[in-house]
Amino acid sequence: MYLARKIGGPRHQHYILRESYLNDGIFCFRDLVDLGRDPGRFLISRGETSFHLDEELLGRLQDQGVAVVYSELEELFLPFLDPYIRNRLQPFWDRHKYRHWQPASENLRQRALHETHAMDRRRLLFLRLGRTGTDMGEKTAALYTVLLDKSRDEIEQLILVQEQALPPREYQQYLFAIFDLQRFFPESYARSIPQALNRDRLDTLLVEEICRLAADPIFWRGFPRTDCLPQYLVRYLLMYFDAAPEEPTAWTRSRRSSHSQRFYRTRYADTGRVSRQQAVTIFGISPEQLALLSKKELTRLYHRKAHELHPDKGGETEQFIRLTAAYEELLSTLP
Repeated sequence: MYLARKIGGPRHQHYILRESYLNDGIFCFRDLVDLGRDPGRFLISRGETSFHLDEELLGRLQDQGVAVVYSELEELFLPFLDPYIRNRLQPFWDRHKYRHWQPASENLRQRALHETHAMDRRRLLFLRLGRTGTDMGEKTAALYTVLLDKSRDEIEQLILVQEQALPPREYQQYLFAIFDLQRFFPESYARSIPQALNRDRLDTLLVEEICRLAADPIFWRGFPRTDCLPQYLVRYLLMYFDAAPEEPTAWTRSRRSSHSQRFYRTRYADTGRVSRQQAVTIFGISPEQLALLSKKELTRLYHRKAHELHPDKGGETEQFIRLTAAYEELLSTLP
């Protein structure tokens, strides 16, 4: 049993109590109770140092035949408990949590390495250790045991909670690592300074990798699919384009001018870069309107258009690529 949060802005938080279950050898998920915007309403305080779960919630679970372990269910609601009570009780919860801790067995470690998806392992490794690499083997196997016996939805919710602690300045490095984009770049600094790489090529590769993951049947086993891009992947498009720098760094500009012909041949080298007139058309503005825009205003327009062109809203990969090319073309012409 786990607490799922619908993806959206902070003003649109919505929570659902869900359960992963095994169906013909595949872990699926189902909704149990719609908790609304405030799961804390199911917590009943008793004085300043105690609380209990609402009997209504327990009854609704029992009516569905759900076997409830009270302590585990209680733990799911702790983040919504009154802060004063939570702080008073925290030492007791922590003591109980680690009382029966034991290291993962060799069998469990091997399962964690062979029954989990590489994408999940890369994400968890970065979120826990701040890095990924080729050493995702025996030394880090214990980290991945938390991914076992869970549906795709439960895994995504688990990782979503951990990503909330990721500072925006690390978004680009995180995405570069979890989609394993370093395999496309021979540069020695690719892993540590991805923002110094060719931005056009990064844009293209990231969108292509997201689309490839969206089409991976093993990754999405047990998860109901539609023709739209799953919201769990849309968040990475938002993360990437929202974290886009307002203009290329000085290092990037210098490298492009002196080394682009030798090392950085991109899709645009074959099709020709977007002209100024094409860029104006893509953004849907006139040359007169462009003349009045500052770099910051152009960047805001770029971000808004990038959100509009998400694949789940009818956009295509090529639209993202051309939009980014148009943005850089117009940016280079502004004072």
